[in-house]
Amino acid sequence: MESVLVLTISGEDRSGLVEQLAQVIAQHGGNWEHCRMAHLAGRFVGLLEVSVAGDAQQDLEVALRTIKDLDVMIASGDRSQPESLRQFDLEVVGTDHPGIVRDVFKALATAGVNVEELSTSTVSAPDSGVMLFEAKARLACAAEVSREAIRSELEAIAQDLMVDVRLLD
Repeated sequence: MESVLVLTISGEDRSGLVEQLAQVIAQHGGNWEHCRMAHLAGRFVGLLEVSVAGDAQQDLEVALRTIKDLDVMIASGDRSQPESLRQFDLEVVGTDHPGIVRDVFKALATAGVNVEELSTSTVSAPDSGVMLFEAKARLACAAEVSREAIRSELEAIAQDLMVDVRLLD
């Protein structure tokens, strides 16, 4: 039986780290399936989905935890099919300040919207040099959730947060 593992990794960024991780996974018969990885604050961090034969899972987990200078957390995954959800994208842009993520995603949670993917960044505005916050998210909700209600909720807080919010199909 095949096992699905979800790895959370963090290590001091260095050349060859991804190759070393991939080598350990391959040596134990694992299959590297999906990942998101990035350099954040001098560290290399990532999320990774790996499938492996059930009888090799324990050896793979031990080997992953012995990679030098890499913190690895391992959770069991699940490949069951989730309920059918309507998906859409969200973009948020505005002057950076604390609370944007909290307030936007509180409104979405209240409306019954699930966050499937999220990436954020701060960049210097080309004309003024002021720091801008940017977020892109892939969202999902049940078909009965009103898209207009979500839009209204976001537009109401966008003005208070001084951000532009766009829902995209």
